[in-house]
Formats: sequence, structure tokens, C-alpha cells
Amino acid sequence: MARLGIIGLPNVGKTALFNAMTGLDAPTAPHPFSTTSPNLGVASIPDELLETAAEVEHSKKIVHASLELLDLPAMAAHGGGLAAQFLGRLREMDGLVMVVRAFTEEEVPSDESGTDPAAQTEELLLELTMADADVFERRRPKIAKEASADPKKRRASEAIAEAADHLAQGRPLRDRTWEEAELAAFRDLAPLTLQPAVWVVNIDEGETGQEELIRSVTELVPDGDSVVALSVKIEAEVAAMDSEDRRDILDGLGLGEGALAEMVRAAYATLGLLTFYTVGPKESHAWTVREGATAPIAAGKIHSDLQRGFIRAEVATIEQVVASGGWDAAKSRGEVRVEGKDYVIRQGDVLVVRFSV
Repeated sequence: MARLGIIGLPNVGKTALFNAMTGLDAPTAPHPFSTTSPNLGVASIPDELLETAAEVEHSKKIVHASLELLDLPAMAAHGGGLAAQFLGRLREMDGLVMVVRAFTEEEVPSDESGTDPAAQTEELLLELTMADADVFERRRPKIAKEASADPKKRRASEAIAEAADHLAQGRPLRDRTWEEAELAAFRDLAPLTLQPAVWVVNIDEGETGQEELIRSVTELVPDGDSVVALSVKIEAEVAAMDSEDRRDILDGLGLGEGALAEMVRAAYATLGLLTFYTVGPKESHAWTVREGATAPIAAGKIHSDLQRGFIRAEVATIEQVVASGGWDAAKSRGEVRVEGKDYVIRQGDVLVVRFSV
């Protein structure tokens, strides 16, 4: 399960987004620091193909893929940053969700977070950069001392010193390309400015000029990050409804599949994730794996024994399974192929793993 940390300045709609994605009801308030404790929840990923495959397989159980979400207290504006314990939690995440707002509400103090998403984006980037700068600068003398006693650590010392200088200039680490050896030296420090991010521009209902708002943020964020515009308040209200009413409201408001589906697509693209499946009468299950993962790695997501004793995988696409009327039918029609240890998993693969331990 991929883990995402949600951050932003006060009153930008972080917790409302968290509620929209998880269906929970974490408290929000029109003032900064409404809570001192993070909210933790799981967003189950909508998947019509999984549901249909489960129907044709008559599965007793359906398990959707999911995202773990950590909603942190608001960053203090104008250099206040996040408390150290929250920065530590953030460094454990696989990626970030950065929320900025593009409108005001009467009950929200206008000087707290502003209404310029580009200005908020710059401030958030600077806050994360300064947080990394502090960590790298504190590590710098220690690794230099270690390198003087152990020449094998000299390259790591040089890399950390170079990164510290880069960050001190107010530049996030993703502003440049780092060699693998340098990235290895950074790994224990878990730099925030190397984490991929989805940027959410929180817009008012009926907001015009969305493309311009998205463009203003996209021009500032590191390459590879995703930017989406959502009316978070509406999405949070809709998320509390039952599935049928939610679908009708989303269609009526022209919101398509809603915040969760859009955020999932953005997060998967940004983090380099894809979904594969196992299906059958007992259970139909969606699994998440990183792009480029081989069949044994995917098998290990199902169970460690499958990776350790991997022999081969039988593979078909979930579309083929559904169109055929189930896995056995797809196999009898010749839709299933056999792949070995070097096979790279593709989006929508259905696997049956053969193994021996």
C-alpha cells in the first residue's frame, strides 16, 4: 500500500480532501491549527474492472487496492514550517499531496493562507527545502569526520556536502540530476524534496480559469509532479453519501468520477505505480506494484513464499478475463500466456503464480 502525506498552509482544505478521499469525518475548522494530531486513514481505490471480474468469477470476497493517507497539521505560514515530529512522519511517506487554495471564504482570515496558489506553492517548496537543508547541514560534519577515518565514505561525504550547498541556496534536490551513488548517500536522510508530489489546487464550486490556475502551479513544481484542480468542499460533502447518490451528484455537477478517482490516477502516475490482479471464486484482489517490477516481485506482494519459490506466472489482461467470462474461460480460449522471472508486470495483468518451496 502506497503512503501519501497531505500537507499545506492553514485553511487550504487539507482535511476536507482527506475526508473526501477516505470517506471519514475528521474535524475541520476555519482557523489554523485546528488539530495538533495527524489524521490517518485509508482510501479504497474504485475499480469497476475488479468488480466486474469478481462478478464473473462469483468471488466471495473483493479486495480493492488502497492508499494510506496521513493528514498533517497545517504548516505555519511565513517560515514557521512543521514541527520536528511531523517532519519525521512525512519523511516516511512514499509521496506527498500538497494542497493550495485559490479562493477565500468569509469565515477564513484572508491573511492566513492567501488566495494565490502559485505563491503558496513557492512557500511550500521553500519550507520543504529549508527542512532538508537543516538535516543535511547537521549530517555534513558527522559524515566528513567518518570519511576521514574511512575512505569508503568519502564519496558519500562529498555528495552530502554538495546537496547541503544546493539546498542552502533555496533549491530543492529535484532541481538537478543526482547520480545513483549520491542518491544512495541521501537515503538515510529521507529528503522531502526528492519525494514525488501531487499538487491539489482547491477551487471554489463553479470556478473559472482552472487551466490557468493549474498552469501557474505546474510552472513552479519539479518535473514529474502532477497538478489537479478540485472543489474539495463539494467533494468532501459528496463523499459522505452512499455510492448510488454519490454517482448521481457527481454526474449532475459535472465532476466525473470524483476526487478519489482523479487523485488516484495522479498519484499512480507521479509515484510510478500500477495495478495487477488475482481473481477466483474465493477472492478477487487488486494489488499495487511499482512500474518496472518483475513477475517474482509482484508475486511477493501476494505472499513472500510465492516470490521465494517462483517458477512461472500465467498471465492475461483483466479485460480478457472479463470478456471471456472468467479466468478458466480465458485460459480455454488461449488468452492466457506463460511468463518467466524476467517478465515485467503491466497495468491490468491478472496473474496465477506457480511456485515451489
